[in-house]
Amino acid sequence: MKQVVIFTCTIALVFPLALAGCCRVEMANLQEELKQARVERDDLRAKLQTAMKTTRSQPQSTGHFAAGQVTELSSSVSEFQKQIDAFVSFREELQKREDELARLRQAALEEAKTAQERMDQLGDKLQAETERVLALQGQLKEAQSAIVELQDKLKE
Repeated sequence: MKQVVIFTCTIALVFPLALAGCCRVEMANLQEELKQARVERDDLRAKLQTAMKTTRSQPQSTGHFAAGQVTELSSSVSEFQKQIDAFVSFREELQKREDELARLRQAALEEAKTAQERMDQLGDKLQAETERVLALQGQLKEAQSAIVELQDKLKE
């Protein structure tokens, strides 16, 4: 009985701890991906700003760009915008995953707390049963002593 209680308590404690460890690893991976996405986003923004400054600083002696320059600029800007949109959606997806991991972590912590409470309850029950067994053993010894005394009296 004691081994079953110890085994149950061990399982109840190990499972939430293992789940919390997995959540931490996944959270670290997601944070690294998010950091990398932010760096790439910042690089793209810098390139876009450079392209915009270059377009504004080019001399406009004729008052308009050549058709090739306008097409090239608009395709570059639209490409940069597509990349920025892709990174924004990627960031939102990472945020959703991070929120999900935070929720899973909280659930694991709650399970661990519940398991700890259950282990405390089982420990209290085990202590009470141990005290009860000790009391019964004491009564048994008293009864055996009384039997021995009666047997001695009967022999006399």
